[in-house]
Amino acid sequence: MDLEIKQALEAATGTLTEVKAAQTALSDQLRVLDEKKASGEDVTDIKGRIEDSRKDLAALGDKVADLTLKLSHQGADLEGKSLGRIIAEHDEFKTLKDDRKARFEVKDVTTGSFGTITLPGGVRRGSRGLIQPVTQALFLRDIIPTAATSAAVIEYLQETGFTNNAAVVAEGAQKPQSELTFEPKAAPMVKMAHFFRVTEETLDDVDGMEAYINQRGLYGLQLKEEGELLNGPGTTGRIDGLLANSTAYDNTLVPGVTPVNAMDDIRVAIAQVADADLMASAVIMNHLDAAALDLAKDEDGRYLHPAFMGNTAWGLPVVRTKGLPQGKFIVGGFVGNTLIWQRKGIEVRRSTEDRDNFVKNLVTILLEERLQLETLRPEGIVYGDLTEPTP
Repeated sequence: MDLEIKQALEAATGTLTEVKAAQTALSDQLRVLDEKKASGEDVTDIKGRIEDSRKDLAALGDKVADLTLKLSHQGADLEGKSLGRIIAEHDEFKTLKDDRKARFEVKDVTTGSFGTITLPGGVRRGSRGLIQPVTQALFLRDIIPTAATSAAVIEYLQETGFTNNAAVVAEGAQKPQSELTFEPKAAPMVKMAHFFRVTEETLDDVDGMEAYINQRGLYGLQLKEEGELLNGPGTTGRIDGLLANSTAYDNTLVPGVTPVNAMDDIRVAIAQVADADLMASAVIMNHLDAAALDLAKDEDGRYLHPAFMGNTAWGLPVVRTKGLPQGKFIVGGFVGNTLIWQRKGIEVRRSTEDRDNFVKNLVTILLEERLQLETLRPEGIVYGDLTEPTP
């Protein structure tokens, strides 16, 4: 398994290098397009090349997302299976129905949901399915690698400064000294949980527990996890989130460039991550800001941003989330820099002895997990404001 993880990491790093080269090529093509438009030259050929570059970047973005997702699974065999199917096939799943108290744990969960329904009296519903909540295309778990741990507290060193004085040295001369400083950090595991009660009749009368389990609870837990991974302040009982370990966006970084819209901001932030000697691997945006980029058009009614397509921006996967305020964005070098530590996978418990469950034929279902986020180099997590385009 270590070999598989190593191969996935190497593949992701190699693909990010391809993305970086493609980003630069598209930037150059867009610059040439502007110059030709200004001089009145024919732009048909350069438009065709831009369209080809856009498609290449979109394909590379899908590849980055896939490779990062494989890293986040860390060996969990989730390929092609929903969480409900994993639970339904689990050896201990039968205890959830046979015992008054039962539990089992699912490690490295990246998707899933849970819920309740009301049935007409005396009706046993077959495999008609349940309405599933609409999930986001990507979650933070899909772009940040995940690893299991048995530690109650994650202790690590976060880099706080690097001065690179490496240089050519003459024979016999004094070697230059570089400076590398760290701050020790201790991040206790954080518990996230919720529960609800359902009737035994519902559990008995509904075929297809997979659809039932996938309806609400696990999905709700994942939504709250998303917000905490983004906004957690790192205080007692809270996750040490990305915003608390980020670096401010510098829109003056690229010489001669003043960002005029969100796509410019994202590209400059990618360069800022590269300036910190890391490679950007994903973009996080509010879902409404992403929709605005999808719909932006030029004066002729043509869609404006060839580098923004589907769930990619400049070839990087885009997490469209409600957890980030409108007008804000993150460009992150997540691979090799951030890690979700999972002390406890999502655990599902079932009990008929909670409060008055026994006399009311109710079942309490509890879902919980323990996790924490590690960020080694905050300068690789760039956070800032999107530029509003001039009307």
